[in-house]
Amino acid sequence: MIKDATRRERLGDLLQTNKLVILLEIVIVFLPMTLGLMISERTGRDQLSLGGGVVLIQGPSAFLGLAISLVFFWVASRLRGARWGDFGLTRPKSWFRTLLMSLAVALAIFVAVKVVINPVIGILPNLEARDMSRFDPLKGNLPNLIVNLIGMYITAAFLEEFLWRGYLIERLVGLTGKQSKLAWAIALLGSAAIFGLVHIDQGLAGIFRIGAVGLVFGLSYLAVGRNLWPLIIAHGLIDTLDFVTHYFGG
Repeated sequence: MIKDATRRERLGDLLQTNKLVILLEIVIVFLPMTLGLMISERTGRDQLSLGGGVVLIQGPSAFLGLAISLVFFWVASRLRGARWGDFGLTRPKSWFRTLLMSLAVALAIFVAVKVVINPVIGILPNLEARDMSRFDPLKGNLPNLIVNLIGMYITAAFLEEFLWRGYLIERLVGLTGKQSKLAWAIALLGSAAIFGLVHIDQGLAGIFRIGAVGLVFGLSYLAVGRNLWPLIIAHGLIDTLDFVTHYFGG
């Protein structure tokens, strides 16, 4: 028993501190999800039919890739003894204060997109406009709106923030081996760059837009004390507004 415990401790230390192992872990966790998104984009299968005319606006390969990534994440995190709090999922002392921070984060992201990101995309040469046709099933279809709002809160709001901010930023800091301001800055920029690049099939405009939004979310993550809940709620609120706009034909 003692030897087994010692082996587990050594394995945990290796997974926690060895830079090559950390890098390999990051690749293994994010590769299935990235491939799933790329396959969905390349094949044009970006909807999942649930029957009765109800569809999820994401392809089956994307959901499968996300599921595999979550399994790899769970195994790696369990082996090194990680806790939910290590990824920003601590119970808030005040949900009211958390909601106020969520509104502030949502406002900051909305302003950044409208005032900085979209105008920059508009003046850069040879950047194609964003294709919004994948949201067409939401137009005037209340069942599709409800189902996709539920799916969005689970996948985009919760899991995306959990993996891309709570997990990736923390692991990139571990990759530097230090808890310095420079290490956090590198992790922040690195996570935003990777977040943008995995959407390469959306073209340069998509890479820039998504990477920039990821950077703002990352900055918000640090600004609220590495508490993931304000980001999750803010992400959900922003996408809810977007989905409802599409429902009314916007």
